[in-house]
Amino acid sequence: MLLSYAQFMRDRYAYVIVSSLILGIAVGIFTPAPGQFIKNFSIPLIVIMIGAMGFTITLKALKRAAQDWTAFGLGMILNFIFAPLLCWLLALLFLKDNAQFAIGLILIGVVPCAGMALVWAGLLKGDVPLTTVINAATMIIAPFLIPFLIQFFAGTFVRIDSLAMFKTVMLTVLIPVIAGIFLREITEQFMEVNKYLPFMPALSATAAVFIMFMAVNTGLPIILKNIQAIGPLLIATVMVFPILFLIAYFIGRTFLNRAKNIAITFSSGMKNLPIALGIAAISFQTLAMLPVAVAFAFQMLTAVFFYQFFLRTLSSGENT
Repeated sequence: MLLSYAQFMRDRYAYVIVSSLILGIAVGIFTPAPGQFIKNFSIPLIVIMIGAMGFTITLKALKRAAQDWTAFGLGMILNFIFAPLLCWLLALLFLKDNAQFAIGLILIGVVPCAGMALVWAGLLKGDVPLTTVINAATMIIAPFLIPFLIQFFAGTFVRIDSLAMFKTVMLTVLIPVIAGIFLREITEQFMEVNKYLPFMPALSATAAVFIMFMAVNTGLPIILKNIQAIGPLLIATVMVFPILFLIAYFIGRTFLNRAKNIAITFSSGMKNLPIALGIAAISFQTLAMLPVAVAFAFQMLTAVFFYQFFLRTLSSGENT
């Protein structure tokens, strides 16, 4: 049953996300009560979400980071320099009059690579080990960089308590990730865990769906009172992922072979939005969650477009 559920979430995650988004909006028109109820459990949900991600990471995968410093370095630069800079610039251009929206957009840029990048890379015959290394490394490094990056970029809009932010990220991201990694290492000493691994992303995704529903459901009444803010929010958010994907693709195509290019494109173009949503829920106001919630749909659409693009280049015999 667990594995069937895992397969369902893997195959239908895009539909689940969009359905949750629509449901959150529909219910939010009448009442934010369900979202406010879920908010009482936001910390446990975040810990489950991040801990389940950590369980999919191995110490061996982290050690492989030293095998290809060129590709690995590009992944780190795109994830932690280019993406935050891009989101900050878009926030300055479109969201300077709404500080909480700006913070939410910047959070999209500072979080690590999305775990779903592994799925896309595998389906396209990309360099899955490289994608795994970038995913694992960004998850481990992010808790130390996020407070600094938020202070540096979001400090343009509001005053950031760096110490409080650091403590929040340590408790909600780093500790659950490390706990998940070592729980797997310990569990593997007593049993075969590989057949249960597909359930961990599904568990993480389920927690993320609840958090996203909470964000949309509780934020909609505020949005309805500030309807003029919707246009700039959508414009800024819709631009993030096409730019991230395109820049990563062209850099990968210039310096790497096709398999590594696929890995770089998806591991740098896709962001771990559940983490951004979790940080926004704990550290900022409700409005900061909305750009992240909206970004789920745009990220998935962009990933599907590039998936189809790479499929066509594969069938046309592009150099590998």
